[in-house]
Amino acid sequence: MKTLQLEFYKIKRRKVFLTMFAMLSVQFLWGLWELRNPKDWELESGWRALLYSLSLLDGIMMPSVMSVLASRLADIEHKGNTYKQLETLRSAGSLYHAKAICGCIIIALMFAAQFAFFILLGYQLGYVGHPDIKYYLLSYALKLASNISLFFLQLALSMFFANQMIPLVAGLGGSMVALLLMFVTTYSFLPWGGSLSASLVMSEWNLDTRISTYYYRTFSPPELAAVICIFIWLIVFYVTGRILFTRREV
Repeated sequence: MKTLQLEFYKIKRRKVFLTMFAMLSVQFLWGLWELRNPKDWELESGWRALLYSLSLLDGIMMPSVMSVLASRLADIEHKGNTYKQLETLRSAGSLYHAKAICGCIIIALMFAAQFAFFILLGYQLGYVGHPDIKYYLLSYALKLASNISLFFLQLALSMFFANQMIPLVAGLGGSMVALLLMFVTTYSFLPWGGSLSASLVMSEWNLDTRISTYYYRTFSPPELAAVICIFIWLIVFYVTGRILFTRREV
């Protein structure tokens, strides 16, 4: 706990929360613009459409956002060349674990703010009924898992490489991969396809009526395997990153 407290103390002036808020502000502005003046059929399916849109938006943005977050947590040590001093006070594994937990807390708060804003926006726009709590809570949990797995991947790169351009470019590349996956599939076993695999809502476009129908997803065995793969990636990236960091020369 003391090591974790020190991590939050170290990032106090790094404006990490402000950086994450700036990232969320882009989504908030998109929501205010894209969801304005909904039609009657959009009001009817609004709560389902909201989950669908957030999954697509997160798939594009979050690989880059996770790379920024991991870089902000790690580069303070690289710039100060403090790894050697820190490892005389605590184990390298403890330091890595504290940074991982610190990032997970920030991610949980970030998605809580995202859900709160869009739910309030849905009520403001007049969506019919109420959000299905079961699906929204499950969506929140799957969002955390898929994005924490990406964060652990980026943290491993950021802690291992002193040059933070390497993990940042990897994050941008991940966003491009996620964007391409959206055009070809509804699920993926790749870590950057986690938002697609974890999406609980599907869309069906009617060319004649020009209306999209949103419905809750029934997972097929391959789709369910892709969801399980999210948690496998999460464990693999954390364990691999911790091993690489604890064994590196400082």
